[in-house]
Amino acid sequence: MHKIIQQMMSGAIDFAGLFPPAELGMDAAITQYANYRTLDDAWMLGRFICPASRLRELDAYKNSLFETDEPFRFSVLGSGGKEARQFAARLAKDVADINTFLAFHENRVAVEVYETRLPDALIAKPDVATLQSLIEENALALAKISHSAVIPFYEITLTSNWREALSTTIRAITAFNLSLKDSDGDAPTAQRAGFKIRCGGVEPQMYPDAEQIATVINTCLRFNVPLKATAGLHHPVRHFNAAAGVKMHGFLNVIGAMVLADVHGLDTGEIEEIIADEDAGNFIFTRRAFAWQGMRASESDIRKNRENGFTSFGSCSFDEPREDLAALNLL
Repeated sequence: MHKIIQQMMSGAIDFAGLFPPAELGMDAAITQYANYRTLDDAWMLGRFICPASRLRELDAYKNSLFETDEPFRFSVLGSGGKEARQFAARLAKDVADINTFLAFHENRVAVEVYETRLPDALIAKPDVATLQSLIEENALALAKISHSAVIPFYEITLTSNWREALSTTIRAITAFNLSLKDSDGDAPTAQRAGFKIRCGGVEPQMYPDAEQIATVINTCLRFNVPLKATAGLHHPVRHFNAAAGVKMHGFLNVIGAMVLADVHGLDTGEIEEIIADEDAGNFIFTRRAFAWQGMRASESDIRKNRENGFTSFGSCSFDEPREDLAALNLL
């Protein structure tokens, strides 16, 4: 196995076993995650994704599964809200639930990420100042989480005004991120926020097209906003899934596109070509580089982007991505 694929996939798969299509019960999901942590391929495993409202279901594992040398890492899915007031109230409840969870399990667990969808009412008529204000208020609430530096990722619904909504949201996130240092240049008092894109779902219409994903990648790179993905990325390369009746995106397409766009300054159209490629043979991994159609990215290029650009993707299966990578002789 090449160091290049290790660099690209290190900690990249957040386990979303609680969610469709797997939709496991809590016991099955957390037990699977615990088992995955012991595998040789555990270097690919990221966090366990759990709704804030379901954290209490994990109390039973304090003195069993969670009794390990390394804490169980969590990405908490926020409750969200249709409008700003409901969003704020539910966020406060989420923070209380997270603090209860952390206090009960002590150092056995770590909450590292908070994922949430921004209110549709605000996205319908997006405004940078309004969204920035909401993100700032969220940061103050998340700062009340004990013993954790939690990174927020914000998702929006990609509807008919998706271009305007995306641009406005990324600009609001950027304005917030730039405000983290005070006028004296001291260290940030909150975590840099990121953007989250949904790449699939239980219905064909929930899959964004290649242009939308490419636009998200390009916009995040232009504004230096971290990107997290979720749903629909079980397999390495884009392909038609007959059962779902839709072309499913590939995680190598998405990660590879962001890495190469970062290195080579690709525009949205060029990124879209990588996202839309269905030929696994075009995704080349050597001992020194990842390459696609003559464009290369070194190990250090990939490391830089994974640290500051593409963070991870949620998948309800940890087996399918590994099995497919093995079938491509990449593991």
